[in-house]
Amino acid sequence: MADRPIKAWVMLFAGFVLMCVLLATGYTTPREYPKRKIVRFWHRWQGDWEKEVRSIVDEFNKSQTEYEVVPVSVPSGGADSKLILGVIGGDPPDLMSMFNGAVPNMAANGFLTDLETLMTPDEKVAFFQNSYPALRETGMYRGKCYGITIGADLMALYVNVKQLREAGLDPDRFPKTLEELEQWGLKLNQYDKRKNLTRLGFLLNDVQYLAKTFDGGFDVDPSGKMLLDTPNNLRALKAIVSYRKKIGFDNVLRFQAGLNDIEGAASWAFMHGDLSITYDGQWRVQEMSKFKPDMEYRVFPIPPPAVDGKPRGGVVGGNYMVVPISAKEKRGAWEFLKFWTGLDNPDRAAKFYNKGGWLPFSPAVAKSPTFQKWLKNNPQFQAFLDILASPNCKAPPPIANVQFLNDLIGRAENRAVSGDMTPEQALQDLAVKFNEEEAKRKELGYDE
Repeated sequence: MADRPIKAWVMLFAGFVLMCVLLATGYTTPREYPKRKIVRFWHRWQGDWEKEVRSIVDEFNKSQTEYEVVPVSVPSGGADSKLILGVIGGDPPDLMSMFNGAVPNMAANGFLTDLETLMTPDEKVAFFQNSYPALRETGMYRGKCYGITIGADLMALYVNVKQLREAGLDPDRFPKTLEELEQWGLKLNQYDKRKNLTRLGFLLNDVQYLAKTFDGGFDVDPSGKMLLDTPNNLRALKAIVSYRKKIGFDNVLRFQAGLNDIEGAASWAFMHGDLSITYDGQWRVQEMSKFKPDMEYRVFPIPPPAVDGKPRGGVVGGNYMVVPISAKEKRGAWEFLKFWTGLDNPDRAAKFYNKGGWLPFSPAVAKSPTFQKWLKNNPQFQAFLDILASPNCKAPPPIANVQFLNDLIGRAENRAVSGDMTPEQALQDLAVKFNEEEAKRKELGYDE
């Protein structure tokens, strides 16, 4: 009995916060079609990206007469918490875009709708047969679909053609092995009189992604065990550490500290010649066409190591659409989601992906006339399609605490590269901490 006032206070506070969230996220936006069923859509795009999302919404609203999607840009900081408050308070959005790692965690806690319950039998068949496997798996948790990717991200190598040719390297005969690429990078480095880097030829990093090319990966095996401290993951981390030593850890830090490199803007260091070969996402193709259309460059998948390597390896990330469990207009949310993904009309949806330079949901979209026409004008994008179609391109592990795992992987790489730990110690420490967290979760009744 004594805890009832406390619970009442908590619920009152949650209700107050929820009201503030709703007001702050634009529910007062005037409607264009007030007689239709409203589909409230929260997303995280801002600036020019928000305009692209708005144009997709407008096209959907004009395509039918039953629903009106009302988009609201919600800042990334605290967006997941806002969704949770909305679900608990019984008034969440009907559709929301989320970033990497959120889907399994939200699904495990009962906040999301199983999207298969919204599909017709034919739609379900089309979804599982026609989508790219890696994209499909990103939204799966324990065999059910809780999210669908509409803005997938992959990484590949951007190559400055002019700088390669000046160094006597042929950009049309790109290295087939990681070892050869490393030699190219060292040759492309430039230094001042004090031996400080003024141009970085190439930097090997991101062990989570690189491990796929070593036939490894931080994944779940068929028995349900996490693959963490494995020989192939260790090979990938050792390769990163070894190559960084050749350049100099402090030298790289000083160089990076001096870069004016803002993501998603015209100040990208590659555009200005500070990086000869760099690892980045497919969205940069669109930015290059906008901010640096005259620059000659190529895009290639990162080559595998010479021994026991896997070509076109990678890990899919990006944005996922989810429908909260207590959403009021799930059917309308699903109709908009089908419209955007191209599940019902691949060619129509192709122009949506082209607007943002996003990876298509399915091969049907990629092969559509509209997408192929865009691809002719942006041939560098083909490298990302090749990676996406590869059996070595995978989704993140479908575990509820994947964000915790990602943090551990990043920390292990930083410690190994800086010399605080050996690669062996870093991976061992990662595995110990992850297994400790797993044990705590099971003790508390999670993941059962």
